[in-house]
Amino acid sequence: MRRSGGWRGLAVAIGLLAAGRWDASAADPAAARAWLAGIEPSPGLQGFLDRTVDELLARDAALRGHALHVALLEIGAGAPQLAQRDGESRVYPASVVKFVYLMAAYEWRDRGRLPIDPELDRLLDEMIRHSSNRATQQVVARLTQTEPGPRLAPEPYQIFRERRLAVKRWLETLGIADLHCIHPTFDGDGDLSGRDAQLLQDRELPGALPAAPGEFANRQAMTAVGTAKLLGLLATDRALDPASSAEVRRRMRRLSREQPYLARRIAGGAERVGGLEVYAKSGTWGPIFADAGIVRSGSGRQLVLVVFIDGSPPYRGDFIANLTERSARRLDASE
Repeated sequence: MRRSGGWRGLAVAIGLLAAGRWDASAADPAAARAWLAGIEPSPGLQGFLDRTVDELLARDAALRGHALHVALLEIGAGAPQLAQRDGESRVYPASVVKFVYLMAAYEWRDRGRLPIDPELDRLLDEMIRHSSNRATQQVVARLTQTEPGPRLAPEPYQIFRERRLAVKRWLETLGIADLHCIHPTFDGDGDLSGRDAQLLQDRELPGALPAAPGEFANRQAMTAVGTAKLLGLLATDRALDPASSAEVRRRMRRLSREQPYLARRIAGGAERVGGLEVYAKSGTWGPIFADAGIVRSGSGRQLVLVVFIDGSPPYRGDFIANLTERSARRLDASE
């Protein structure tokens, strides 16, 4: 791990983030915060979401009894409209978190903090296209100037922990405080290093997933609403500059004919309607079945859908695709 010189540089960068002192060529976080402040809960959209979820639950016995976290954001000419079902509860996001690190890589590039060289470009492709946990570990290491290794003594551990908070602190500057994105993802085959476990055991950091006895106390956590807000910023070029936003969306473009498992996710549901583009990142791990993405019509109208399903036995059915299809047809009908 790099020593104090690198840490001082990162501390200065984090300070600039917190103070709002930005490179003029990159996106303005004040504009992101203003857009988020304009999101309006929509009774009409909420009614649609409640009716649709209830109808789909009534037809899907395998889903009943599972924790269901949903956020639906419609983006048109007026204020963005939001509906949600238990969308503010924290949940383990599985691989959905990887799109956050993808966005952060472009943010770091735009601020002159991290070039996307050929090796990082390859890692980002592996992380998003193939959902590689090993690649994600290397991406997070580069974003946060950390690396795996044995447990650390208190002073170097504090440096390691502060560096790992870099992405979360950036999200907070955008006005998103409910995404606890500080860890890479792991395969569970011995790739969890001592200092990674040390951070997962840290009980002093707020925002982590609520832990049962015997579990790690500082696990990754996202909410459906917070995830939808970040995707809304990506959809409207407000988290990153327009060129970088377009690059991120290109990497997140999803077609089920290229990845057949997506037939049961947002991409599959949108393809039933036709004429839509999907930019998304799915996640599957143990009891978690999730997807989060942007659906864009040819007219430019957009919706953001985020679904986290948590339960045992693990659910792997068509709920996400079915909800996407219904939501996309509503979007299409409103044009």
